[in-house]
Amino acid sequence: MNKKLKVILNILIVVASIVFFFCIINLILSIRYANRDVEDPAETYAGVFEYELEHRAYGEIMGDYYVRRLDAFTPEAGYEDLYRVAEYAHSAFMIMVCEEKNDPEKASLYGKKAESLRSELGAYAYTADEVDEMIGKR
Repeated sequence: MNKKLKVILNILIVVASIVFFFCIINLILSIRYANRDVEDPAETYAGVFEYELEHRAYGEIMGDYYVRRLDAFTPEAGYEDLYRVAEYAHSAFMIMVCEEKNDPEKASLYGKKAESLRSELGAYAYTADEVDEMIGKR
C-alpha cells in the first residue's frame, strides 16, 4: 500500500476515534434526560411561557393557548396565567380588527372583556401594556 494512503487512513482513524469518544461522552451526559416522563408538564411549560414573555412572543403564547384549549376548555393547574395573557392578547387584537371592520358593537364587547382580563393579569399586568403597544392601541 502506498505510504501516503496509510498516513491518510491513520489520520481518518484518529479523527473517527475522537468523534466517537465525544459521541459516547454526549450519550452518557444525556442519560439524565431519559426520564422526561416524570417531569411536571406545567412546570416545564412555565419555563417556556416565561421565555415567550421575555421575548414578547404573544403570537406563540396565543398558539399554545389554542392548543391547550383543545385538551381542556378550563385551564389546568399551572396554565391559568397562560390563559389570561393569551385571552387578553386575543381580545386586544380583536378590538383592532372590529374597529377596522367598522363593527363598534363587537369592538365594545371585546373591549369589556379586555378590561376585565386586564384586572386579572396580576403579576403579568405589564403584558397588557406590551400587547397594546404592539398592536398600536396606545
